[in-house]
Amino acid sequence: MASFGKIEFAIKMLQEDQGTPRSVREKLSRMIVYLKQPVDDSTKISTLLSEFEELSSDVNIPPFIRMQIYSISGMLEALRNE
Repeated sequence: MASFGKIEFAIKMLQEDQGTPRSVREKLSRMIVYLKQPVDDSTKISTLLSEFEELSSDVNIPPFIRMQIYSISGMLEALRNE
């Protein structure tokens, strides 16, 4: 079972990975700030899923980073379905 704390941790780990492109790290940083905003959970999940979908479609993302993005997206989907 996922939680926003686990999702934040996973995003931070991806952000700190040296293989993560700088543009992606910057976007991940904004996502972490957004996670802490007082926004309705379902809105937060939808917004983050949209952001991750956009990231995953970037052709310049290394495959192993893309897999981590899919993993975090899966955690968000699981949280939405709880």
